[in-house]
Amino acid sequence: MRSLLSVVLVASVAALVVAGVAGGAPAKKGKPSLSATPVFKLHLKPSQEVPPIKGLRASAKGHVTFDLERSSAGAITSGEAIFYFNYSFPGSVTITGLHVHRGAKGTNGPIVISSSVASFTDSDGGGNVTAVVTGTPPETLQAILDDPRGHYANLHTSVNPGGALRAQLHNPKKG
Repeated sequence: MRSLLSVVLVASVAALVVAGVAGGAPAKKGKPSLSATPVFKLHLKPSQEVPPIKGLRASAKGHVTFDLERSSAGAITSGEAIFYFNYSFPGSVTITGLHVHRGAKGTNGPIVISSSVASFTDSDGGGNVTAVVTGTPPETLQAILDDPRGHYANLHTSVNPGGALRAQLHNPKKG
C-alpha cells in the first residue's frame, strides 16, 4: 500500500512539473493577466457617472470577459468581448447602450468596445443584458489589459443617454 501511495505521489508531482513547464512562466505580480479569459467583475452605479446621476436608485452587477486567442509569444491575435450584467431600476427603463469607454476615473471618453445592444424597454426595470462582441481589434483588447483603470463600462438609458450607470475597470480575474 505504501509503495502504491509513493508511485501516485511521484506521478502527481511529475504531472504538476510538466504542467508548469508547458504553461510557461507565471505572470508577474501586479501585471495584467495572460489568461485566455480575463474577467472584469463590475458594479455599475449612477454615482460613478461624470457628472454623477443624483437621485437614481439603480445599479448593475456583472462582468466584461475577454475570450482571447494568443500567439506562441503571448501576443493577442484575436478575441471576443462578452458583456453580462444584471440591472435594477426603480421602474420601467429603456436601455440604449452598453459599452467600454477609454477614460480615467472622473473623466468621460470615447467608446472603444460597443456591445451593439439594440435599444429595448424593460417594463419592470429589472433584467439582464448579454452580448458577445467579435472582431474587436487585438490592439484595443491589449490596451485595456495594459491599463484597465483607464477604461470604464457604462450602461446608457433613454433618460440618461450619456450614461446612467458606470464602473471603472480594474485588474481582471482569471476566468
